[in-house]
Amino acid sequence: MGTKTHDITPDLSLMPKLGKSGYSSPQAIAELVDNSIDARIEGKILNVNIRIDKNVISIADNGIGMDEKQLAKAMTLAHSEKENQLGEFGLGLKTACNSLGSKFDIITSPIGNNKQYQFIYDQYAWLNSNKRWEIEIESSRAQGDEHFTIIKIENLTKNIPGLPDVLKRDMERRFAPFIDKGEVIIKVNGKACKPSRYDLIEGSKKDFNIQIESGPHKGEKIYGWYGLLKEGSNKGLYGFHTYRRGRMITTYDKMVIGEHPTISRIIGEINMDFVPVTHNKKDFIRESEEFSIVEDLLKEEFKDLLKEAKKKSGQDSITNNVINELNVWQEKISQAITKSPDLKYYTSQINPKTGMVQDLDGDELEVPLEKRDKGLGGKTISPKDNDSKRIAKKENEKNKRIIRVKGKQFEFDHKFSSLGQDSSWKQYEFDTDKRKIIIYTNTDFPAFGATKDKIFYAVIHIAEAIAEIMVREVGEEIGNLQEIKELILKAASKLKNQVD
Repeated sequence: MGTKTHDITPDLSLMPKLGKSGYSSPQAIAELVDNSIDARIEGKILNVNIRIDKNVISIADNGIGMDEKQLAKAMTLAHSEKENQLGEFGLGLKTACNSLGSKFDIITSPIGNNKQYQFIYDQYAWLNSNKRWEIEIESSRAQGDEHFTIIKIENLTKNIPGLPDVLKRDMERRFAPFIDKGEVIIKVNGKACKPSRYDLIEGSKKDFNIQIESGPHKGEKIYGWYGLLKEGSNKGLYGFHTYRRGRMITTYDKMVIGEHPTISRIIGEINMDFVPVTHNKKDFIRESEEFSIVEDLLKEEFKDLLKEAKKKSGQDSITNNVINELNVWQEKISQAITKSPDLKYYTSQINPKTGMVQDLDGDELEVPLEKRDKGLGGKTISPKDNDSKRIAKKENEKNKRIIRVKGKQFEFDHKFSSLGQDSSWKQYEFDTDKRKIIIYTNTDFPAFGATKDKIFYAVIHIAEAIAEIMVREVGEEIGNLQEIKELILKAASKLKNQVD
């Protein structure tokens, strides 16, 4: 019995296994660019040149370079002396290179040193080596006082058509803050990366800078900008590019705002340097206290942004086709209310002499006795004087959206309008003096954004508003409202189907 010491040196297979961490090619290359940016010389522009050929990917920079000891440490798993820099975990170089190919070559020359150093990794040779986690670094005399690092990856694991273009767009987003400030120039196959410029609605862009006022993270900042695109994206290309210390972590992130077509115009950038990220820098640690703090503060910051996005989305969905089709519906509603025998009690007036209900031509109708005394009354419609006047009058009315309530003629119209999320789904104005009814569909109401059929959604509001007016003017119980609305929709739908 006793205590024994055991060697738990990782198996040599750990090195190639690092490449199976789920990196995409742009993510893996970004890890290597991170190291280049960490190695930039203060006051000097860093040049990063990425070359992608059929069988080789290379990343070269004019940073400070590495001496022999630094190169050895760079190949040591999890070793990092970097604080508050991009490559802080000591895993990126090994993981990224193994993800891209089974062989890589590092050549580097440090600033102020006349030597250059080279390390070659070959997966097959590594796995069949007896040296156990030992590497060989070759040194030679450098040419002049150059300082650089070049990483060349061969035996590529993936062949992605169009990778140079995909990578260029990724670099433009991922390292936009560094490129914007003129600190870094990144080229992909000789083409310079330029940050994306978004086509925003004029006046919609807003910069924000939120400082944490209390707690262990007092003084830390969340900053960036947001705005509304002139054209929303139906492919999910909206939301926020999130950054940590100038390096993009996620793209088109929907944090705080969620995902919905009504907010597809929102675009922006969020910098949160104090929030921890995963070891491969593919995401923030969203369960962390820091991330929760950011979410709570941004929910308040983005309230007005969400309202404006939804308002604009509502306006966008009202196309000319919607307006034209709705105009046809309104004409059919007008005709249906005028012609439907089931609605004549609501459209006609009561003859004050006989107490009988009259139709629009003055002819008396048989209606239940209990309904004869209801209503507000109205001006008697004169019997027809002659056929020509009556025909001319009907032709004139045919081109208008009109209804009659208790013998009085009203012109009605419909409008889509932003009335606020807390308002009802429809409102209407009923002007008895001007004989006008204007019905509004609230584009801010949540159901408006959810429905795909904006036209019939509005038709329901028109029928419902007219039914409410009829029931009120005739003096009936509100319980009859649903029946009247359905009668209007049923009669109008029959006429509309004939048109279709």
